[in-house]
Amino acid sequence: MTEPLLSQQAPCRRSGATAPQLAGWLLFAAALSSIAGALGGPVAPQIPGALAWSAGLLLFSRLGGIQRIQVMLMLGLGGSGLLLAAYQGELTTYGAQALANSQVLIAMLVGVGFLRLVALPATAGNHSLPRGRASLCKTLLGTHLFGAAINFSALTIIGDRLHSERPLTPLQALVLSRGFGLAALWSPFFVAMGVALTLAPGAGLLPLSLSGLAVAVPALLLAGYGLTSRRDSADFAGYPVQLDALRIPLSLVLLVIAGHQLLPWLGILSLITICSLTLPLLLLLHRSHGDGVRRYRQHIEQALPGMHGELLLFLAAGVLMAGISALVHFSGIRLSLQHFGATEAAGLVGFSALLAIVGIHPVISVSSLAGMLMPVVTDPNLLGLAILMSWSLGVIVSPCSGTHLAMQGRFGINCLRFFGWNWRFALGLYGLDCLVLFGYEALFS
Repeated sequence: MTEPLLSQQAPCRRSGATAPQLAGWLLFAAALSSIAGALGGPVAPQIPGALAWSAGLLLFSRLGGIQRIQVMLMLGLGGSGLLLAAYQGELTTYGAQALANSQVLIAMLVGVGFLRLVALPATAGNHSLPRGRASLCKTLLGTHLFGAAINFSALTIIGDRLHSERPLTPLQALVLSRGFGLAALWSPFFVAMGVALTLAPGAGLLPLSLSGLAVAVPALLLAGYGLTSRRDSADFAGYPVQLDALRIPLSLVLLVIAGHQLLPWLGILSLITICSLTLPLLLLLHRSHGDGVRRYRQHIEQALPGMHGELLLFLAAGVLMAGISALVHFSGIRLSLQHFGATEAAGLVGFSALLAIVGIHPVISVSSLAGMLMPVVTDPNLLGLAILMSWSLGVIVSPCSGTHLAMQGRFGINCLRFFGWNWRFALGLYGLDCLVLFGYEALFS
């Protein structure tokens, strides 16, 4: 997920960049160097990793309480494994892994943030919001599709428009929460997809996206039915979705899928990063050369530092993955599982959801278990699908998810209430997850 919106503060007039601005350029450089390495250039993966860590250190003081606890927990667990590696004389090997593990994910995270510059045009604030159950369904679908393309930026742009007329209502908050969270099931622009493809080597974008859509479509129908059945839905004030505005988000998804088929040797995450960085720049230059360059630079200096939470979470995840790999290798710890099928995948999704409820981010649970599961995984797509489901279900059911914490800070909606509002829907979503997992196993495994 990416941070809500560009800062509205005026550019700094002092000579020299501030620490956040420097961090923004370091992240941009990390993304470019990651792409260069993916294209075959002489760039070791540790270089973009080091650039990202430099930015992370500059932005660490910005972390909030819950995020800081999550990051420190991951660094502590991963660091214990690295200490064991150091004791065994293998610190260089596992330290290099820790530095490089998340660099492709972070490059993708940087890239997709640029999509908000062109993918979702602002609506005029002087028009009244459309009302009624049809508007609720359009807002649910619009949040889902825009979120699939430009991630968290869509949630905040739509939320800000709804909030501008009157304080966000619980029903509006639920529409945003469910519409956005379900996009993690299939969107190539969600970091969830990047995590799935990274932790399940051999998994494919197309099988994961299609399988995720098999859950997302009925889940959207279930969400729409449940929300429109509420008495207050008749007066729902929704976002004025324009179908014409869907062209760029849908084109982006199709462009990535087509590019993956034409250039199968290029990693899918790097392909997403390339599209995300270049297409907004080309469109901005086409629309207005001078202003386009200014907006692109403003995004680097003001918006990229705003992704400090996600950045440090994935940097810490890289340390955690390397540390757990070292612990497994040197301690001889093994899971007793002999097979990874639909039953085990459903257990992973349910276990991750329970941990998410108490504040443990899905990336922590899946990163901790995926490395130990891989030796018994015969179908990486099944593991990747379980990771997507874990992420989506965790975002929706957890009161401590980044989505709900951001909505609390931005719109004054108590994040603890989301569990009470969403747990019944989450049970239905988990049921759909299990049906698709067992259906996938029956058809393809």
